[in-house]
Amino acid sequence: MDALTRVPLSQQVAQALLDEIATGRWEVGEQLPGEMDLAGRLGVGRSTIREAIRQLAARGVLTTKQGVGVFLTSATPVEPWDRLAQVGAIAEVLQVRVAIESRAAALAATNHDDSDAGAIRRALADRNRILGGDPAELAAADISFHRRVVAGAHNSLLIALFDSLQQRLVEAMTDFLALVPATPEDADEHAEVVEAVLSHDAERAEDLTRRHLLGLARSLTDI
Repeated sequence: MDALTRVPLSQQVAQALLDEIATGRWEVGEQLPGEMDLAGRLGVGRSTIREAIRQLAARGVLTTKQGVGVFLTSATPVEPWDRLAQVGAIAEVLQVRVAIESRAAALAATNHDDSDAGAIRRALADRNRILGGDPAELAAADISFHRRVVAGAHNSLLIALFDSLQQRLVEAMTDFLALVPATPEDADEHAEVVEAVLSHDAERAEDLTRRHLLGLARSLTDI
């Protein structure tokens, strides 16, 4: 890989990486070199590399696995118009989740029993065990956790509505995590929701759930 002759814009670095990908330098599923290695090869700073990686993740080319590294997920970047449509679709799903899950969290805080409490704790542990892992696996575990909270509301219509949307929710969350990798703060937010639900604090459970989901929606604006 030839070093760039000057410190480029992050878009130029992203294009340089795309050019390397097009030559078959890395195969789909393969891990790319670390930030320091790429920065040295291209003659740029690590912050520029990070921004270029973020741009390529938003275009479906790379995936960042927290604590592991960056992996090639596709040799064909999603075009900006397609990405806008994808982001819009994710945002719509998040809006629906705010309406369903925030109220469900409040009801779960009031209505859950000991069996629900155990199931919610286990689902949270299962989710957190794969933080930074494959987006599809984490998305499935995340939605499974949220379903446990909804089930704790003991409202048959609410759980039926959630179940009718579950596959769509998993798909949207998979797309979201490919664009915006989960952070340790995300795990903290989920733990706070569980604490509020299990301590029977309906108002706090509803507020925390709403703020968490709206925070996810806001993060899409940075893509």
